[in-house]
Amino acid sequence: MADIQKATQLANMQIPEGWAAYQAQQSVEQDQFFQSGVIQAVPSIASAFTGGGKLVNIPMFKPLEDVAPQNIDDTKDITLNTIGTQLAQARLYGFLQAWSATDLSSELSGTDPLGNIGTSVQTYWRHINEKILLGTMDGVYASASMKDKNQFNAADNRRSDNTFSLKNFNEARFQLGDRYRDLATVVVHSNILKELQNANITDPKTGNTILINGNQLPTQISAPNPGDSIKGVRVIVDDTLPVKDGVYTSYLFASGAFGWSELPTPRAAETGRDALRFQGVDYLISRRRFVLAPQGMSWNESAFAADNPNKPFPGMEDLANGKYWNRVFDPKIMPYVKFTTTDEAIKQATTPTETPGK
Repeated sequence: MADIQKATQLANMQIPEGWAAYQAQQSVEQDQFFQSGVIQAVPSIASAFTGGGKLVNIPMFKPLEDVAPQNIDDTKDITLNTIGTQLAQARLYGFLQAWSATDLSSELSGTDPLGNIGTSVQTYWRHINEKILLGTMDGVYASASMKDKNQFNAADNRRSDNTFSLKNFNEARFQLGDRYRDLATVVVHSNILKELQNANITDPKTGNTILINGNQLPTQISAPNPGDSIKGVRVIVDDTLPVKDGVYTSYLFASGAFGWSELPTPRAAETGRDALRFQGVDYLISRRRFVLAPQGMSWNESAFAADNPNKPFPGMEDLANGKYWNRVFDPKIMPYVKFTTTDEAIKQATTPTETPGK
């Protein structure tokens, strides 16, 4: 254990201007969801809050209608078609966390205490970002407006295969129809990843990889590691995903599924000392204000305010409440799909095979 007597004192630390903003920025930009493109920075959201407030209206342009083109005819006026828009409300979030010197004793005892603390703070907020994103997805799919939309449940006891098989994976992808290629990332629980890695197709008699016409048959789903891909879809592993009674939720995302913007935060990083608590306690407080908004959904502030009249910011439990989300996009142009399976062994292919030369 670090010698706290030799450690830098939190209360005496000089926090450089911009340090906290940098840590918050890095906590997102180093996140696997940001690096995969699921989260994209939208700086204009932050500028919309410069006048204050907790909500911003984001105009969303609908795709142009697929109507027949007009003929060139100099005897007729040209008909103007409108570009449809929809407003979605994005909510400002406000979160903080505090640590005592005891919590940060190992960081404080190093040669670069400020840098060490920064790394720990980034790691903490990175994990929280992921929990907020996945908690928001719980709320999105709990919304009445998303009932039976953009989701495939292989574990509904209506089919013999309830696993994360290639067939079921394709069923989930094609919930977006001809836009299935937009789904570039899939987030799975580690238990699902384990079954994917165990899904190699082998000859039950010899244990060898099955050959067809002299060619090695690819596994039903190539055994992926995080960062690898299934049918061109990048794999992210996160055990924050919902698991209930042996049923696992995975999500497929298109790029830009979430828009993110970090806002300036008063006293974003604050250190101090409380001399009255436990004979004196040094502490560090980290505060953030930001937006992490799911594309195609709108925050229902009136419902939230009615239920929480004295609550300035929604908590993580509120983000998971479907009552506070409304769908504003056509499902086919929304950038995510919910995919539900069990973690049972993925069924191997039953294609009859022959050993080459026989």
